[in-house]
Amino acid sequence: MSDDLRSPFDDHIDLKFGEISPDRAEATLDAKGQHHQPFGLVHGGVYCTLVESVASVGANAYSLGRGLGNAVGVSNSTDMLRSHQSGLLRAEGRPIHQGRTQQLWEVLIRRDSDGELVARGQLRLAHIQPRS
Repeated sequence: MSDDLRSPFDDHIDLKFGEISPDRAEATLDAKGQHHQPFGLVHGGVYCTLVESVASVGANAYSLGRGLGNAVGVSNSTDMLRSHQSGLLRAEGRPIHQGRTQQLWEVLIRRDSDGELVARGQLRLAHIQPRS
């Protein structure tokens, strides 16, 4: 994967990317104490971050390859479905819509140990041209 699609924030939270293409993006996160809220569970913001990061990388693989500019998130809606304390989480994103001016991606986040869905989200992205 091209490093220019990743955000430095992804490294900060130890997000590891796997397959990245214009129609699929996947990443893993080994959830630990640093990802917890005060009650020992993975913080909801971590799930929102996974949705934003995974969808953004896939969306940019699509938009930059077509000269549409940078795809930037404009709306993130993430639902937390089950609690998770520690261990590997797998996030897989797929586009719902890819157009000339915007994209909509869905990201499913599952526990690696049992495949249970712990969160799901949608990210709407707009294509913008970089400033000169």
